Amino acid sequence: MRGGVVVFDLDKVLLGGDATTLFLHGRLRRSPARLVPLLLAAPLLVPGSAVPQLRPLAARAMTRLAVGRDDDDVAAVAEAYEEALTRKPEAAVGDAIACVQEHRAAGDVVVVATGCEEVLARGYLRAIGLGDLDVVGSNGSLPPRRAIGGAKVEMLTERGYPPPWRAVYSDSVSDLPLFAGTPRPVLVNAGEDDARRVGRVLGRRPEVVTWR
Repeated sequence: MRGGVVVFDLDKVLLGGDATTLFLHGRLRRSPARLVPLLLAAPLLVPGSAVPQLRPLAARAMTRLAVGRDDDDVAAVAEAYEEALTRKPEAAVGDAIACVQEHRAAGDVVVVATGCEEVLARGYLRAIGLGDLDVVGSNGSLPPRRAIGGAKVEMLTERGYPPPWRAVYSDSVSDLPLFAGTPRPVLVNAGEDDARRVGRVLGRRPEVVTWR
């Protein structure tokens, strides 16, 4: 039987932590001198990241400053994550990676939909051996576009992945619009309050999994 489309979130699902923090740890270990331009730009980057609609643009600028060269940004970001993962291997969530592989073996198409800036997301996935997955993420184009809530559904649809999806894996109730588009909503590492909230909105209880 032909597989379906399965959607995974990134932060707290495939990545046990914050994508930006992990990237910066790895990048600055490899190239400590990149701290200087980041500090110089901080008066602009920090306020920008505090404004939701400007956050993707600030994240893209941060990535560009941290990379600081003309090489492929995704490759440089992947190298930074590889460096960070040598010191914090648990940040790569093994249970989630195994689940992705199981879906692909069953013929499903796996796409990552994340509020994380898209270049960061692609770099992380390359670092954990999943660089061929498609990514729908926030982008720093003008105007910036955030992949969050209902906007994720719109962006997935534009990229050729409209609902219904075979399954959706997320840690956040902000992904309720995605959960509404699948017969199999899966909450990852979520508390009972979140599970009940999702259940009330959907009219059925989501699956709840604990991944490490």
